Amino acid sequence: MSDYDLLVIGGGPAGMMAAARAGERGRRVLLLERGPSLGRKLLITAGGRCNVTNSAPLPEFLDAFGRQGGFLRDAMTRFGNAELLDWLHNSGVRTVAERKGRIFPESQQAATVLDALRAALLAGGVEVRLNQRVESLRIEQGNLRGVSAAAHSALDSSAVLIATGGLSYPGTGCTGDGYALARQAGHSIVEPYPAIIAFETAESWPRNIQGTPIKNVSVIARHDGRKLAENFGEALWTHYGISGPAILDISGAVVLALRKGGAVTLELDLRPADTAESLDERLLHAIKKEGKKQISTVLAGWIAERSAAQLLQLAEVDPRKKMSQCSKSDRKRIVRLVKHLELRVRGHRPIEEAIVTGGGVPLSEVDPKRMESRLLKNLFFAGEVLDLAGPSGGYNLQAAFSTGYLVGESIG
Repeated sequence: MSDYDLLVIGGGPAGMMAAARAGERGRRVLLLERGPSLGRKLLITAGGRCNVTNSAPLPEFLDAFGRQGGFLRDAMTRFGNAELLDWLHNSGVRTVAERKGRIFPESQQAATVLDALRAALLAGGVEVRLNQRVESLRIEQGNLRGVSAAAHSALDSSAVLIATGGLSYPGTGCTGDGYALARQAGHSIVEPYPAIIAFETAESWPRNIQGTPIKNVSVIARHDGRKLAENFGEALWTHYGISGPAILDISGAVVLALRKGGAVTLELDLRPADTAESLDERLLHAIKKEGKKQISTVLAGWIAERSAAQLLQLAEVDPRKKMSQCSKSDRKRIVRLVKHLELRVRGHRPIEEAIVTGGGVPLSEVDPKRMESRLLKNLFFAGEVLDLAGPSGGYNLQAAFSTGYLVGESIG
């Protein structure tokens, strides 16, 4: 008989949830984490606030993952957002809902969630070993026997879960180890890419207003003129270009387009609630009623003051100019930039900065009802190591918890 019923590789959300659930069911579980502590990436999610899930109904939740969403149906049906919230509440973690269905711990601290997971591991009798890097799977005559860890120690287990994450934030232990282990079992790997990432622009002027937020902006991404994706929300000017939720949520499609080559652009509508005609009428009204005011002062009533000054510079309009001096061509250029501010995407930030990694183990090679490999019996996958990436807003963390829980349910 093997020493363990389940050996979990990776101490992130998916691995911890799988281990806790299997332990709760009376299984003998060993969790191996290559770093000095559990949940290091969990602690930095959403700026340390930990967006644990999203309240979207199941059909909407699955749609957020695009064509990959169907793969999650079984896991979400067994342990979806409602079940996760019940689990957290029963573990003493109170939660609060914010805009767009985002759910956070009431404490606004990721450590609260991590403490609940650690308590569940302890309650389930899960053995945890830190600073343990798994070097290879032990496969004998086509059967999975366990793993070989660092220092050439052999560990026997009836089942193995690879929950090592992707390539983002390598300092937290996500270094792509799981891909090599999956290949050893015969799996192919979809080339990893940053699925939620900020972008560098060909334009250098954003650095002039870095740190300035862009509220209520509509964004359209295009590849060689063809619309790729669109979104609405908040963005942020940075020293390299642009970031923020409105950008991050469509970044996966933009990254894949960049890989194909060609021109990729982002078109920003800074006043999506207004038409070009209504904005022009507002400028005409200001000319008549506020002729002594500077153009920059009027425009600062529409968008952030620093952004307004930069926009006027792009429009080649002197910000000190009085509204009474604002010409028809001035109005036309201002309105066009407010409604159609175009940025040329030069590239994305390094994958190490990605919030989520796309690519990984192909979903076609994994049984969605159990998260078990279709190529090697008793080998399981959960979380970000899978080629499964959704938008920001709690979707990916829920996917990690759901797939991990399903593995814990499937053992034995």
